[in-house]
Amino acid sequence: MRRGKQILKRMIAYLCYGISWGCTCLVLVCLIYKALGVEEGLALIYADFTKHAIGSVLVGIACGSTSIVYQFERPSLVVKVAIHFVVGMGVLYPVAFYLGWIPFYPDHPLYTLAQFFISCVIFIAIWCCFYFFHRGEAKRINDRLRELERMEEDL
Repeated sequence: MRRGKQILKRMIAYLCYGISWGCTCLVLVCLIYKALGVEEGLALIYADFTKHAIGSVLVGIACGSTSIVYQFERPSLVVKVAIHFVVGMGVLYPVAFYLGWIPFYPDHPLYTLAQFFISCVIFIAIWCCFYFFHRGEAKRINDRLRELERMEEDL
């Protein structure tokens, strides 16, 4: 039962991380639009802020909360990344097309393909940043544990 509680607590934490990342990204996009003077982008968001906020939260949940798969021993890392990618992109694209974040031009399939490629590159870049950050954290923790073990042996 204790293990079930731990998993539930982690799932709720990852859900909250996803929500906060989604909201943060929306705010950052608005700030970037404002700084660059992209009034059309801001007008799109302001016109129906509630939909854009909900869309950002949904994408944040899909991308953020599915990263819980990395907490489990199985499946392999490749499968975990695939699950994270498919769920994240599977929510991002319908939301992005619906809200006009990514325009959809049926007569120009290369545009859609280019947008997908750019999204994949962004996903990989963000994933790598988190991966290297957490790998560095694990190394620091392991180094500290070895140091404590050596100190204990010296006593």
